[in-house]
Amino acid sequence: MKFDTKAIPAEAWVWILGLVGVAVLAPALENSVTFCIPSMLGFDWCLGCGLGRSVGHLVRGDISASFSAHPLAVPAIVILTTHIVHLIRKHRIVSRGFHG
Repeated sequence: MKFDTKAIPAEAWVWILGLVGVAVLAPALENSVTFCIPSMLGFDWCLGCGLGRSVGHLVRGDISASFSAHPLAVPAIVILTTHIVHLIRKHRIVSRGFHG
């Protein structure tokens, strides 16, 4: 059975790669580059800061470090995974020609 990458829409790929990237890289990059716009603008606090590290710790099984970094990693993963599944299902329905 061959895996068809076209069965997954582009937006879903972005979210999948984003989650995998954060899961793999976030804890290792803790004191390096930031993509946090409020931090880049000089603000000391941001609602989302630590979420990427939290996801990375969670994937590695370090629940206490995950919760310390940001308490909303589990809901974020659930929400993004649900969105990815929705995008894939919607894409499959549209590609089959269903319009109702």
